[in-house]
Amino acid sequence: MLNHHRSLLSTTPSLADVPINYTHVCDHTRFANQGMEMKEFGYCDSSLSFEDRAKDLVDRMTLDIEKVQQLGIKQSHWCAKNRAYLIMSGGPRHSMVSPMSAQVVSAEARAMYNLGRAGLTYWSPNINVVIRDPRWGRITETPGEDPFVVGTYASNYVKGLQDVEGAGETKDLNSRPLKVSTCCKHYAAYDVDAWLGIDRYHYDARVTEQDIYVKFPLKCVLKMVIYIVSDCDSIQVMVDNHKWLGDTKEDVVAQVLFKGRQAYHTWLDLDCGAYYPDSLQSAVMQGEVAETEIDKSLKYLYVVLMRLGFFDGSPFKSLGKDHVCSHEHI
Repeated sequence: MLNHHRSLLSTTPSLADVPINYTHVCDHTRFANQGMEMKEFGYCDSSLSFEDRAKDLVDRMTLDIEKVQQLGIKQSHWCAKNRAYLIMSGGPRHSMVSPMSAQVVSAEARAMYNLGRAGLTYWSPNINVVIRDPRWGRITETPGEDPFVVGTYASNYVKGLQDVEGAGETKDLNSRPLKVSTCCKHYAAYDVDAWLGIDRYHYDARVTEQDIYVKFPLKCVLKMVIYIVSDCDSIQVMVDNHKWLGDTKEDVVAQVLFKGRQAYHTWLDLDCGAYYPDSLQSAVMQGEVAETEIDKSLKYLYVVLMRLGFFDGSPFKSLGKDHVCSHEHI
């Protein structure tokens, strides 16, 4: 399944030409076939923390060929959307959603990944709080109107999707293995559709502090998110549609990667689009963003992949087509 992340192999150039017929990156046979010792590569040392391994991997990368290319969604195949309509029944019952419901979703997601039909990072759940306007077109994806209910639902759903049975509890959440990776969405000012000539691609969103805290349950963000990703083409919309500050492409990628981190403690690690791959290198060359800021985001992303078993292998290799739409799941 490594074809989904082939660009990752370019960190060791001579490995890039090896046929992709291994199930994980740190396979002894894969290195031996190229006359290499896997123990010489820190990112394959399972005795180290995921953070240390990710640092070793990123430190081996070059800026122009590898780093900026990894931050674009087309290279990494990070997006898989699961809306789980079957358990979206509305009202307070959402807070009672059992993690078992999400475990069914994650089991089938893993099976589809093993079949080469899906990735392992899911843009789910949708935890936007409905603003009591049934005209919003995506209302069927959301848990309801109450922020507490939405937050409780999100917590149950994320745990069910991500937790690996038998992995145990640990205070360091970044060290826990993941069955699949979730991504709570959408942050703010997303629930506006075309209305009287106004749409979300052009209108001037003035988001209040109350909107941030009420419409997006932050406990999902603060405890469970390791990386932040945009919706597709969001950076392009800022430049081409919003005309945000009249910035150039280099200005914008620097703003969302670094200056937001510096000023607002929020940033964008992964671009669902081409702006990061196309413009980050020139932004670095122009002095608008430091290469170390790119490194930070890459480390977040690779820690997720390591927790998913992409480097060391997974206990879910046996899942396949018999586990998709099975009698037990239906």
